[in-house]
Amino acid sequence: MNSSRTSDIELLAMFLVKGVAMELYLTPKPGLVDLDDCGSHHDLSLATMERSIHIIADYLDQLCRSLAAGEEFARQAAIGRRAEQAMLASLGTNTHKGYLFLSGLLLVAAWHAPSADEQSFRKQVAALAGEFFAAQGEQATHGQQQRALHGAGGIVREAMNGLPALFDEAVPAYLAALEIHGHPNIASFAMLGRLMQTVDDTTTLHRCGSMGLSRIRRDGRQIERLIAMGEDCEPFLHSLNREYIRMNLTMGGVADMLGLSYCYLLACGCLLGFPERHPPFERKNGPGSPSEGFSGAA
Repeated sequence: MNSSRTSDIELLAMFLVKGVAMELYLTPKPGLVDLDDCGSHHDLSLATMERSIHIIADYLDQLCRSLAAGEEFARQAAIGRRAEQAMLASLGTNTHKGYLFLSGLLLVAAWHAPSADEQSFRKQVAALAGEFFAAQGEQATHGQQQRALHGAGGIVREAMNGLPALFDEAVPAYLAALEIHGHPNIASFAMLGRLMQTVDDTTTLHRCGSMGLSRIRRDGRQIERLIAMGEDCEPFLHSLNREYIRMNLTMGGVADMLGLSYCYLLACGCLLGFPERHPPFERKNGPGSPSEGFSGAA
């Protein structure tokens, strides 16, 4: 087995763990667990989410070993199901169920993609998602219920389309804001605002129906407006958090995509403070891409 290729996939697994941790610690995030509080998740805490991230790290380590051993995709899907069961048994809740699926899909797709360019990778994600859902079929989950009730695509459509929320929305929003404002925290909130507008969040639909989804879309647009006007959006985010708690509104799908987006930015060497080191992915300069001063900056 090519040791360089194995090293690259292990590096990507590390970025996937780092990405979900960065999502957790980004504060404030309305309705979500962060350093301030547990948002609208009264059954969760920061410590519980951190324990969940350790389970994700173990799961991705198992996936890396399975890929390096040349095992088939069905084996990796089985590893994912066991990780989901372990998360529920250990924590009493599916804290990162969506991220388990998305991170595993991204890791396996990166291993099988014929090249590191974005289009090749997106096609591989879509192909693997199609194979996974064809084998599994629709399961009786909250997400499935909301997809049927509201005609929402949710994580299924997102994966089958090659993660457009990641590539077409989150990453360009982050890079554009970073180039304008030069501050990763502002760029992170810009990315959050864009994902709130574009993710078909079945967690939101389950909690608050279509009106809840309309609300987070509207609030996401306001976050972007505040940032575009050069204003501090954090007071608005704090007020949203209080309102979301009152409404029992949350956005787990947005959180999952935020963590995945951080991973991809890390893997491309596009996050300030994380120098590029043999990145698993290539991202060409273009609209929404960082200038030379930002790419791989230490």
